[in-house]
Amino acid sequence: MAQVVHRCFPPCNRAFDSQKKLIQHYQNRSSCARTWKKYEDARLRAAFQSAAPHPVSSDRANESARIQDSLSESNDLPNTCNTFEEIVEEEDQDEDNDNDNDSDNDNDSDEGGSVASIPGPDGDTGGGNNDSVENDQFASMEEFDHWLHNQHDDEPEGFVDPYGLEELEDREEGDGDIELDVMEDMEEDDQEPLSDLGSFRSDGDATPKQIDKYPRAGEIKEKRQSRFEDILARQDIEESPNIFRPFKDSSEFRLARWLNDLPLSKARSSNLSFGSGKTMRQRIDQLPTPRMQWKNIQVDPLYGTTSAPVYLSYRDPVNAIRSLLDRPELAKYMTYTPERHWKDKAEYTRVYSEIFTADWAWDTQASLEPGSTLLAVLLGSDKAHLTEHSGDKSAWPLYLSLGNIHSSIRNKPTKRCWILLAYIPIPSFTDPKAHHTALQQRLFHQCLEVVLKSIKRVGKKGKHLRDSLGNVRHCYTRIAAYLADYPEQTLINAAAQNNSPNTTAGHHELGDSALRPRRTREWILSRIAQAKRIAHPSNIEEYTEAAKQLGLNSVDRPFWRGHAGYQPDLVITPDILHGLFRFWRDHILKWVRYLIGAAELDHRLKALQPISGFRHFAQGISHLSQWTGREDRELQRVLVSVVVGSPKINTSVLRALRAFHDFLYLAQYRSHSTSTLQYLKEALETFHEFKDAFIKTGARRGKNGIIQHFRIPKMAGLHSYAYHIPLMGTSVQFSTEITETCHQEMAKAAYKATNRKNFFQQMAAYMNRKEVLTLMEDISSWYFERLRTKASCGHAIPCLSGYETFVSEMVIAGQKDAELEVRRASRAKGGYIWLTIKPDRRGILIDTVVGFYNIPNLHTDLVTFMGSFENVGLPLRFSLLRSDVWYRCRIQRPTIQDEDELGDTRVIQAVPPNVSQNRHGLCNCVLVKSDDDAEETGIAGYRIAQLRLIFTPRLPQTHPLYDVPLAYVYWFSHLPSRTERNINMYQVHCLRESDRSHIGEVIPLSSICRLVQLVPKFGNWANPELTKDNSMDVWKYYYLNSFMDKETYQAVW
Repeated sequence: MAQVVHRCFPPCNRAFDSQKKLIQHYQNRSSCARTWKKYEDARLRAAFQSAAPHPVSSDRANESARIQDSLSESNDLPNTCNTFEEIVEEEDQDEDNDNDNDSDNDNDSDEGGSVASIPGPDGDTGGGNNDSVENDQFASMEEFDHWLHNQHDDEPEGFVDPYGLEELEDREEGDGDIELDVMEDMEEDDQEPLSDLGSFRSDGDATPKQIDKYPRAGEIKEKRQSRFEDILARQDIEESPNIFRPFKDSSEFRLARWLNDLPLSKARSSNLSFGSGKTMRQRIDQLPTPRMQWKNIQVDPLYGTTSAPVYLSYRDPVNAIRSLLDRPELAKYMTYTPERHWKDKAEYTRVYSEIFTADWAWDTQASLEPGSTLLAVLLGSDKAHLTEHSGDKSAWPLYLSLGNIHSSIRNKPTKRCWILLAYIPIPSFTDPKAHHTALQQRLFHQCLEVVLKSIKRVGKKGKHLRDSLGNVRHCYTRIAAYLADYPEQTLINAAAQNNSPNTTAGHHELGDSALRPRRTREWILSRIAQAKRIAHPSNIEEYTEAAKQLGLNSVDRPFWRGHAGYQPDLVITPDILHGLFRFWRDHILKWVRYLIGAAELDHRLKALQPISGFRHFAQGISHLSQWTGREDRELQRVLVSVVVGSPKINTSVLRALRAFHDFLYLAQYRSHSTSTLQYLKEALETFHEFKDAFIKTGARRGKNGIIQHFRIPKMAGLHSYAYHIPLMGTSVQFSTEITETCHQEMAKAAYKATNRKNFFQQMAAYMNRKEVLTLMEDISSWYFERLRTKASCGHAIPCLSGYETFVSEMVIAGQKDAELEVRRASRAKGGYIWLTIKPDRRGILIDTVVGFYNIPNLHTDLVTFMGSFENVGLPLRFSLLRSDVWYRCRIQRPTIQDEDELGDTRVIQAVPPNVSQNRHGLCNCVLVKSDDDAEETGIAGYRIAQLRLIFTPRLPQTHPLYDVPLAYVYWFSHLPSRTERNINMYQVHCLRESDRSHIGEVIPLSSICRLVQLVPKFGNWANPELTKDNSMDVWKYYYLNSFMDKETYQAVW
């Protein structure tokens, strides 16, 4: 498969007049002009590509005709040919015959794996047609740079470097570069720990002005060897260079790791030291074992009788914590000191992100002895269905992690920061069926009391634990959070059904707009004691009834009652997946579908333009039978904008709908300030103010008609977000999505490896072998990296099996990255735009592009754009000008809340029309920067456009636009000063000339800031002729969808 190679262009933040001064200044240098030209070619081109977008002509916008009504017949495209491929086939053949003539402009070949010759920061093209730098009169490049730096005497009087080339040169040498991997599957293994702070929606600078650290927290008591060093010391490497014993070398070990996941019985090979699956597994068992060893004990339920013995498979949670501390790759993401972050030095505006930036960690640290270390234990559990299509086998896994690990790493499945701690038994009881739920609830707490016994002990007395660097700290454990869905939340906090699990709200208070008192530890235990005075727990029926009247379930001995510092109202965290998304799906979406009609909603969703990376509901949503969190997210993006105008979506319904989606997006912020928490509260207040509209319109209904109340448990949970975030950090880090993901490997895959009989013990054995192999892989990688570092410093290292393979793989990976990524530094803050090194179409005549793309003004607009450069002549035969054309580009920007972290990569498409498939093409909309002084957030200084064409004219290397990617866009109207009432979105319309042709313009591709989505303003009913293919070309008015993604929500307001 051909490799896709990318080149990247920094965004444009300077005006073209500054660019032209820069060109003239450096072209006027006469000394060593030839050397200067070749050596500085890359830097000059980087400066050109970082210029600001060409100023938009306001006169042309004012002269545009009014938008056509309904569907326009004037947009029909010519059908003189069937496909773009047929048009350019002849040009491609001519191009192959003229390679010699175009060698200066065409730097790639027809082979997909070739790499174009793009000059790097030092002028090295890495291939292609540029000659190497002639440097005869300088001893080194450093001497040449020094000479060049001292040539400022030749500058014109009063000249000011408009781009800041000196700063650009410093950044190209490594000062301030943004490290970036442009592969499709972006990994963050080599990135530094992510910052906790960021700017907020209209909330100012992202840089923290003040950070207070708790004094003496996380003190190192002593220094020892790390766990990995101890293991290698026992391996006796000096005697035997094979650290993979009993396997004969690293290759056999890797093979065994792969075969372990297969249903292997025999493996015959003369090159293997094992001949069967049993022998291989025996060798795996001889490798260094993890700290966590499985225990399988029989549990006698305190209440009830089971049909078979009950067995509990579990591991020591303190050893699980030690295994996380042992891992070197997690060391730089660990936090041992509570902090308070402020946005100002006056310490007025607080910022909350990770657990250790919130009040709970600070207050808990204050309760410990000075110099001790707080370990925030996170638990999570959820029942999982093991069998597929048929069968009733289920498991109840219990997982553990540490809140000391940065959440962006902790909740990434590939980092393995969540550890399987136990399989909670799900037995069959012989007691009356009405008692089964109560008996299972009590057995759950009984098992957790056994599993978490060591956590309780270390929480009270503390324990010396060492990390991966050998640093020993005196640690205290505290259960900080328990990730669970609503049924398990009520189970853990002993709450009755249809009661709030973390407040005292009963069934009749669930829909209240005010926050009820918290469900504290003292409140729960006092209620349990009161229930015991009414009925003995052994009398299941009477005790359950008495507990229900007190807002409790049947649990009489909560597992957490002896744990130090346990706070039930905080440990049960708000769950975005089940608490917000499921509430939205089960209620909000259901109400809206009733009001607008299922068929009408389907048609509006089908009429939206597809966007790469986002789900397009091509068949609507009525046919969907299975939902996941992704379907929820994709529909949440567009629901508000598509239902506007429907007759039954009145003002009150729309305001309630908009307010809930505001709350939904604000709750998912990765960091919060005092201001954004106020936004969160106001959104919830607005929703409660207008939620009665769903009852008045008849949308809130059940089987027996309209329901006159909002007694929904998950609605009561909405109040917990604003209360919980300042105490425990942002809610997005506590989503149960991570436990759902853990089920795939630690429950379902483990079950498939068993014979389906007594499978819990077999599942535990399977997971143990996987962790043994993973531990050995971690040890070898860590040790080989140490050896590589020593070797690079000139130290002698032992010859070990697998080391050469490790080094060669790293070298190959580095070479691959060098081939796939060409990065150019940008002086301005911002992201990067990538184009593939090989264009979709090479050397296409401009006339061909004009005809097929149906852009009649391309000639005129391109001449106007190129003519903006003074003293630069235009091509003599403009009609013969050729261009490279791309169908898409990729853009990536820093996130709004953390400017040091790059956000998701978005694909922007500009696919040409095709008579047989899509006669309008597929051209996405973008946000274009039209003012140099525009802020990163807000709409001032930006315009909306539809990207119609991505191209690079083939010009001489002396031309300032040589190798500069350009874009042709259709403009929409200027963004108004205010959003539309009730929906709080901007409305725009497409600009047209008097002949109803689109008003377009050529701009630098680098002036595009982000991908945006425009949603047609459908009105009362969507036009039946409106489709996904024509909705962006023939409609009249559009809404700028602020819910397109989380970044757009924070940036466009």
